[in-house]
Amino acid sequence: MPQFDTFSFFSQLFWVFLAFLTLYLLFSFYLLPALAAILKIRRRKLAQIGGTVTTSNNSIVTTSSNGLADTTNSLVSNFTSKLSNLDNSVLQKNTLNSKLNVFSLKIETSRQFNLSLLSKTQLVSFFYA
Repeated sequence: MPQFDTFSFFSQLFWVFLAFLTLYLLFSFYLLPALAAILKIRRRKLAQIGGTVTTSNNSIVTTSSNGLADTTNSLVSNFTSKLSNLDNSVLQKNTLNSKLNVFSLKIETSRQFNLSLLSKTQLVSFFYA
């Protein structure tokens, strides 16, 4: 078997040891501190939002608290206020449409009359009555 050849056995052990040492050094001095910093920043941001971070059995569990509930309540109240504003604008539009309909009916009825027979004061009183 070529793996156990005594001529190349020690050189294979050397390169395996060197590869594992290189990976260990890269992970311990480069990758793992970066991951630790990311997790620390994540914990701080969650604490600012209002969630609590608990560690148990090497797992991170986030639970929401009053901060998240306050945010949700403010979003719901903002949505309901926008919805009521929309209802008010639709109501105003409907009232304006009804006023325009009444005005157009007055114009149509005035056209049906012979306007030359009516005086100017009668027309003014008809439109503003």
